[in-house]
Amino acid sequence: MQGKTALVTAASRGIGRAVAHRLASEGMTVVAAARSAGAEGETVGDGFVVPRVHDLADAAATDRLVAEVVADQGGLDVLVLNTPGPRITSLLDTTWDDWAAAHDLLLRPVVQLATVGARHMVAQGDGTIVLLSSTWVRQPAPGGVLSASYRSAAAAMVKTLATEVAASGVRVVHVMPGATGTDRMQNIVEAKAAKNGTTADAEVAEVVRDIPLGRWAEADEIADAVAFLASPRAGFVTGSSLAVDGGAVRATY
Repeated sequence: MQGKTALVTAASRGIGRAVAHRLASEGMTVVAAARSAGAEGETVGDGFVVPRVHDLADAAATDRLVAEVVADQGGLDVLVLNTPGPRITSLLDTTWDDWAAAHDLLLRPVVQLATVGARHMVAQGDGTIVLLSSTWVRQPAPGGVLSASYRSAAAAMVKTLATEVAASGVRVVHVMPGATGTDRMQNIVEAKAAKNGTTADAEVAEVVRDIPLGRWAEADEIADAVAFLASPRAGFVTGSSLAVDGGAVRATY
């Protein structure tokens, strides 16, 4: 992966940031796009993280993002489609505005970037696209209807894309993190604690109770899985979905 270029979206913190730094440690130049991207680049191992301010809600800018990265960096070899989490809510409490906002956060930019990125990679004859979503695609949970619905649509899209571009040397894979110790997860458990009259530690224990490995993931562990799938070591893997969840999903497929 030395000397290659990656684009990672929603990369200013959490899993996205961990992925950007992990790919850079493999020797890549990584464009880390986020609404709150920093002003200066950062050397990580043999690679480099280049911050770029980009709001996925800006449809016109998202259409241009891949082409601009290719022009700035001279190419694009790995595209990591990461999106922020939507509002946690039950179906009965959603409004059409909630659905529209979640669509513009989780599905539209993923389709835009996957389409433009795949066209570029097909033309150059290689490349890897990684969709980061959630185990809620496979095992939905209360409060996650917006995430599960739109991330499932994105997962179906990249599965289809994988079959369409494989003959051109382009791989498309899907990583589904389970509960991960990010700022967002901490905010979720604190909100649940306030609602239930418990503590954040009690809510964390409730989440961990259903994870066979007995803990939640660290963001770096998700990043390691992404780095493997994006690398030549996974050269015969495409169209696959990998749950990185400590065994929480009970499905056999």
